[in-house]
Amino acid sequence: MNVSLVAERYATALFDLALEQKAVEEVYQDSLLVSKTCEESKDLRMLLDSPIVNSGKKLAILLEIFEKKVNPITMTYMRIMVTKNREKFIPFIALKMVDLYNAFKNILIVHFKSPVLPDQVTKQQVIDLMQRYTKADIELRPEIDASLIGGFILSWNDKQYDASIRREIEDMRSAITRVNLYKKKL
Repeated sequence: MNVSLVAERYATALFDLALEQKAVEEVYQDSLLVSKTCEESKDLRMLLDSPIVNSGKKLAILLEIFEKKVNPITMTYMRIMVTKNREKFIPFIALKMVDLYNAFKNILIVHFKSPVLPDQVTKQQVIDLMQRYTKADIELRPEIDASLIGGFILSWNDKQYDASIRREIEDMRSAITRVNLYKKKL
C-alpha cells in the first residue's frame, strides 16, 4: 500500500472537514503536535505499527496522550483511523495535513543548507529573492552542512538550487575525467 497516497487522501479529507467546521488553525496545530510526538517517540510509532497490539489498546493510549490536547475533530479522526485499522498512517497524515495547510496559506518551506548558519541579512535576502520567484510567503529553515565547503543549497518542494563549492568541485572533476589525455599514435 502506497503510504503517501493513503496519507494524501486521509489528510485531504481531514483538511476539508476542518475547513467546513472552521477549525483549520486548530487542526493544523494538532497536526504539528501529533507529528512532533510521533517523531520524538519511537515507542508510539512502534505501537501504531504493531499488528500484535489490539485496536482498543491503541485507541486508549492515543486518548491518554492526545484527548485533552487536541480539537475534537482531530481526536474523532484518530478514532476513525484506529477503527479502520489505519492507525499506522496517523504520523504520515499529520505531516501531509501540515503540507496542505501550508499550501492553503501560500507558505513555502525553503531549506537553506550552508557550512555555517546565515546571518539575518543573508536570511532576509534569500527570503526576498524566493518571494519574488515564487510569490509565496517564505519560511526559511537554515541547516548546517559542513560538507558543502562553501556556498549554499536551496531546496523547496521538488526543486533545488545548488550554489555550493562541493558541486563546483564535482563538476570540475567530472569535466577532467571526460578529457582524453591519451592521443593514439598511428
